[in-house]
Amino acid sequence: MTPLAPHDAPATQARIAIVGLGPRGGSLVERLGVHLKALPTTPPLELHLIDDAQPGAGRIWRTDQTRELCMNTLADAVTLFTEPGSTVEGKVVPGPTLYEWCILAREYALGDEAPESAAAAAIPASRAAAFNAHPARQGLAAEYRDELAKLRPESHPSRALYGEYLSWFLQRAIAELPDSVTVVHHEARATAVERIDGRERITLDRGEATTGNTVTVDAVIAATGWLPRAASRSDVALAAGVEARPDLTWVRQGSPVEQDLSEVGPGEHAIVRGLGMGFFDTVTLLTLGRGGRYVHAPETPGGLRYVASGNEPVLHVTSRRGVPFRAKSRYNALPPRAEQRLLREVDWQQVPRPINFDTALWPRIVGDAFLAHAETLARVKPNALTTATDATPGDPDPSRALAGIEEAIRKAIAPTASGTAAPNLGDVVDAVSTAVAAFIPAAEDRLDLAGEITPVNDTFATPNAFTAWVAERVADDLREVDLGIDSPVKTGLWSVSSARGFAAQVGTLGGFDSESRENGLALLTALGGMVGSGPPAFRNNELLALVAAGIVRFIGPDASLSVDDRGFVASSHAVTGSEVTARVLIDSWMQFHDARASEDPFTVSLLTAGRARVFSIASRTGAAAATGGIDIDEATGRIIGADGTPDEAVHFAGIPVDDTLHGTVISPMPGTDPPMLRETDRVSASALAVALHAAAPRIYEGALSASSAL
Repeated sequence: MTPLAPHDAPATQARIAIVGLGPRGGSLVERLGVHLKALPTTPPLELHLIDDAQPGAGRIWRTDQTRELCMNTLADAVTLFTEPGSTVEGKVVPGPTLYEWCILAREYALGDEAPESAAAAAIPASRAAAFNAHPARQGLAAEYRDELAKLRPESHPSRALYGEYLSWFLQRAIAELPDSVTVVHHEARATAVERIDGRERITLDRGEATTGNTVTVDAVIAATGWLPRAASRSDVALAAGVEARPDLTWVRQGSPVEQDLSEVGPGEHAIVRGLGMGFFDTVTLLTLGRGGRYVHAPETPGGLRYVASGNEPVLHVTSRRGVPFRAKSRYNALPPRAEQRLLREVDWQQVPRPINFDTALWPRIVGDAFLAHAETLARVKPNALTTATDATPGDPDPSRALAGIEEAIRKAIAPTASGTAAPNLGDVVDAVSTAVAAFIPAAEDRLDLAGEITPVNDTFATPNAFTAWVAERVADDLREVDLGIDSPVKTGLWSVSSARGFAAQVGTLGGFDSESRENGLALLTALGGMVGSGPPAFRNNELLALVAAGIVRFIGPDASLSVDDRGFVASSHAVTGSEVTARVLIDSWMQFHDARASEDPFTVSLLTAGRARVFSIASRTGAAAATGGIDIDEATGRIIGADGTPDEAVHFAGIPVDDTLHGTVISPMPGTDPPMLRETDRVSASALAVALHAAAPRIYEGALSASSAL
C-alpha cells in the first residue's frame, strides 16, 4: 500500500472516493482490497477517504469519549470480518470479533512473560492470524487495562474500546491494500457531487494545500451514516418559542457524547424527551460524568444506592410510551437464537410482493412469542400449565398442554373465510392471548404482550404515584433479567425482538405494502426495540437508584410540550398534576435520515440534480407511496435517478438506504451472514468495476471479466 499522497496520479489511474469512515466505511475499504486482489493484475488505483471525524471510529465510536458510555451490543456479538459460509461474492477473510480482538490485544501486550490464557487459546487460528499480522497499537492494553481485565464475551464494552477496534480494522484494511493503491485521506465533509466531463467532482467543506476543496474521481460510495433532517412541524413551533426566550436551553438531538450539556446547571430541573439508549447515555453523563457514584445496597430494589456529588440536575422524563426500555437479560453468555417456528415455516420467497405484513407476518410473530413463552414456562414451572379440559393447573404431562397451546394459537391466527386475518393488530394479540389463557390459569404466569404495546393504560392520581409505578415495573423486569434463559416473559419478548431481523429480509426493497410499513412493521420496529434493544441490565439497576435519590422522575406517556413565559412546559394526560416547567429541554433520541426532508448537502445535491430519488413502494390500492430511503440498484448500490435509471458512478450504503433495504443499522453479528458485510462487498465491487472501466476500459476489460466479483 502506497502511503498518503497528493492528488497527482496519471490519467489512466482509476480513482474511487469513499465518503464516510465509520464502521461501514472501514468495511468498504477491506472489501475493496479483497476484490482488487482477485484480479489477475492489480491496477493502479487512487482511493480517497473523506470524513472529518476519527477514521474508522467515526463520531459515534470516537476513542476520546468517556469510558462511562458503553455499547448496547455484547463484546462477542459484533465483528467486521466475513466468515466461512458467508454469501459474499469476494473472498472470505476471517478475523477476530471485538471480544477476541480485545483478548489478543491483552495477550500481545503481555508478550512472552505471561502464559497464553484459555480465552486466547480458544480463538480460531484463522481469526487470530488477522490480528497477528497487524497487532493493536502500542499502549492500548495499558490504557484500557481495567476494562480488558474484566471483559467477558457477554460484556458491554465501552464505546471508546469499540472505536479502537474499528480504527484498527480500518488501518489493517488500508495496510492490506495492494501496493498499486494510493490512499488519500481528506479530513473534511463532502457537501456536493456533480458529474463533469464524465467524472465525479466532489466538493469539500474545507480546502487543502495540494488539492483545494474538490476531489475528482471515477466512482463514489457514500457511507454517510446518521444524517440531519428537517425539523418536524411541532419542533419548528417549539423553536419559534425558544427563539423568543434566549434564557432557555434546548439540547437538540445528536450523539450524546457530542451534545453540550454544560448549560444544565447543578440542581436545575430539566425536561428530557426519550427513554431509550440515548436517555441512559444522557443520565450517565449528568451523574457519573459529574462525580456521582453508586455503592452496593442489597436492601434496595436495584441493589444500588446513588451517592450524589451535588452537580446533578433533576431530570423529568417522558417518551411516547412513558416507560424505560426493557433491560437486556443476563444470560452469562450470548443471547439464544429465537426459534420462531410459525414465522419460519413459510417460504416467503414464494409469496407474491408486496406482502401485507399485518395479515401475513404479524399474526405469526405474535404466535411465536406466546409459544416461546409457554415452552419456557413448561420447562421451569410445569405446574403452571393445564389442558383446556382441566379445571385446575398441574397437568402431569406439560407436553399435552403445549400441544394444545400450539393448536389454539394456530387456530387464533388462521385466516378467516374471506382470506384475511383480524384487521386490527391489537385484535390479533388479544385473540392469541385469550386462546393461550385457557392453558395457563394464573394471570401472573401469562405473557402480557398487549401491556408491552401500551404499557400505560391507566390514569395516575399524582406524579409520585406514576414514578413509583414505573420504578416497580423496572424492578420486576430486573427480576426477570436475572433469570436469563429461565424467564418465560423474557423468552417471549426476545422472540418479538428477533423477528425484526427476519422481517427486514422479507420486506427488503418494497417487500411490504406501504400500509403495512406504516402499521404493523412500524409497531414491530418500535416494540422490538423496546423489549429487546434496551440497555445493559446494570443501567436499569442504576436508574432505580437515581429514582430513589430523586434525580430522575417520570412525567407520563406522550407528554405535550410547549413554551410559555414560564419556560418549557410538559404534561401527560395519564398523570394528574404532571405538569412540569423547566428552563432546559434535552432531546435524548435520534431520528432516522429521511431523504424527503434531508438537510445533508451532499444528499440534497444529488436529489436536486435528479441523479437520486426517494424509494417508493406499492400501496394496496396500487398507487406508489414514497419512503424516507434513497432508491438504489440492489445488486450494486448505485443510486436510481429521477428517470428510473441507475447512476453511472454514485453508490449509497448504510443508514440512508435503511428504508429501502431494512436492517442497515444492525452491526454485523458473527454466524449470521450479516447484511452489512454483504452490502459492503457488492457495493465495493461495483465501485471498482465502474472506476476501472472509466479510467481505461481497454486496459482493464480482460481483468474485469476475469473476476466474478466484478
